[in-house]
Amino acid sequence: MASKKAYTNEELSELMNTTGALSEICEDSGSESDNDEIDELECDLFYDSDENQEYLPEPGDESSDEEEDDVMMSMKKKRGKRVASTPVKRPRRTSVDRSLSPIPTDVPTPIASTSATPAATDRGRRRQRDIPPIVTFKTTTIATPSKFRWSCRPQTPSNVRTPTRNIVSAFTPGPTPGAARNAVSPEEAFSLFFNDDLIQVIVTWTNKAIDTFASNYKRRSATFAPTVPLEVKALLGVLIISAQKCDEHIPTSEMWSVDTGCGLYRVAMSEARFRFLIRCLRFDDPQTRQVRREVDKFAGVREIWDIFIERCGKLYVPHENLTVDEQLLGFRGRCPFRMYIPNKPAKYGIKLVLINDSKSKYLVGGIPYLGKQGTQPKGGLTLGHQFTRELTRPYHGTHRNVTTINWFTSVPLVSDLLNNCGMTLVGTVRANKKEIPKEMTDKATRERGSSAFLYTKEMTLVSYVSDTSKTTKKLVLLLSSQHTQPNIGTKGKPEIIEFYNSTKGGVDTFDQMCSGNSCSRKTRRWPLCIFYGIVNAANVNSYILYKENMERGGNRKVISRQKFMLQLGKALITPWATSRLDLPLPRSLQSLITTVCNVPSPGSAAGSPGTSFSASSGALVRCCECPVKSDRKTRHKCNKCVKPMCPRHLYPVCGDCI
Repeated sequence: MASKKAYTNEELSELMNTTGALSEICEDSGSESDNDEIDELECDLFYDSDENQEYLPEPGDESSDEEEDDVMMSMKKKRGKRVASTPVKRPRRTSVDRSLSPIPTDVPTPIASTSATPAATDRGRRRQRDIPPIVTFKTTTIATPSKFRWSCRPQTPSNVRTPTRNIVSAFTPGPTPGAARNAVSPEEAFSLFFNDDLIQVIVTWTNKAIDTFASNYKRRSATFAPTVPLEVKALLGVLIISAQKCDEHIPTSEMWSVDTGCGLYRVAMSEARFRFLIRCLRFDDPQTRQVRREVDKFAGVREIWDIFIERCGKLYVPHENLTVDEQLLGFRGRCPFRMYIPNKPAKYGIKLVLINDSKSKYLVGGIPYLGKQGTQPKGGLTLGHQFTRELTRPYHGTHRNVTTINWFTSVPLVSDLLNNCGMTLVGTVRANKKEIPKEMTDKATRERGSSAFLYTKEMTLVSYVSDTSKTTKKLVLLLSSQHTQPNIGTKGKPEIIEFYNSTKGGVDTFDQMCSGNSCSRKTRRWPLCIFYGIVNAANVNSYILYKENMERGGNRKVISRQKFMLQLGKALITPWATSRLDLPLPRSLQSLITTVCNVPSPGSAAGSPGTSFSASSGALVRCCECPVKSDRKTRHKCNKCVKPMCPRHLYPVCGDCI
């Protein structure tokens, strides 16, 4: 609360003469006591722009009350609010005679400023974002210790036509004409990748393994019987459903549980059969495997891998921007080319170098990394150079752009792709490359947000100091054969960096989609780990084909990927589950198959068209399906096997449904 101060009547008169009327006076103001007190002054504070200004009348100002009131109202409209705490107070005015003596000398007199402040001159202006600085060099060229010379000025004028390297040849991106463009259901899209040839390879070598393992069991049953293509598709359906339900890491006992498991698992096969098939899955000839491993360490799954990658490339035409990056399939078992990458979620696993469409994230090619001994570079090229050249081979001469990370990017690679392959490249580059001058890596004297450019006739090198961190300076180096000018984007970063950020996520997003709904189960065999990765990749690619086909046909109601996987798994399981109805299965399982797969029960096919229950006649006979204790009698018989069936096990069917 404000402190009190006593004034005499003469002082009060002098205050009112100079500063205006008091706002509030205690109720007993008629008292003539010399110790009248003023409890509180209600004051207004007016601001001029962003700085405090003291708008008080100078002594001797003879302006009328109406003019001053108008000024006060205009000031209030400018600021539009009241402030309680004020450095300078001005009491409200009343109708009091102002012809009194001047203010005493012990009362300070505030002086109003007549000159405009800088804040007042900039009133109403918004602060414009500072343009990031561009480093200029004193010399025209810069040479590295390896005698590679850069120019400090652009080698291509900015007012020329679009270079030929940036003119992409005419093509229609998306699914290729034919079967890929006609796939409008999940099963049709998935069968394009897991075609009959790939399924037959799995069936052939899996049956050989089944013969070997089945001989170890004395009791032969359907669990250890050879498999068929229809059952392998059902196995794929179970894996896809487990990926959709995120059941890949839970025990099979919970998956096949009546209480907690999904009914599609029990409909497809028994738990013992599933575990036996997973154990026996093979993808190559075991008799010649050792000989082939001496030449190719990837021999265990080379055949199905080549079939799958070939199908991926033939079924889709990518857009103008491609992304080359690495994917790590998590695996901690024994493998001669297992990798350790600490910045990956799995850390240990099998490394695959992939090329994806930057826009749709579709996988168009891939090469497994088989270690230093298994992957020998040719012609003195680095591994990154060799991988990028091989993956982009189908698109040479199309003037597409490739975005890479620093493990692949190098000056020879950029020059090779531009001059010999007809493609451009944009990617980060490591600072320890021999072609990078030290002037581009020194960040001690650089400002945050600054950029430095160097040029050759083939490429542009940019060095950017990030302004996101306030404690440390982070420097990024990028090479580009697509950009020729030192342009700064709308976000304050070089145009090369903004383009790189928009196209670098092709493989990373694809990997995220695979790992988000993965069917990979725990295993000690690396070929099975690759097989799980193929199923995940086929699942993502088939959804991309399905989605683009539906959008091209004008169908706006495209189902989500979760529903796509559920429909796909059910479509793969249903044919095999229907064939199981011919086997002597328990009634509960038969009922589950007919309910989940939406197929007619076995008894519904009995009887000829037009036959009804009322037409049945004969002696009462015990139903062969009901338990003996129930002693349920019936006159109805199956028209196919002539077995007595009660109405609970005999289903009517019309002539069109037989």
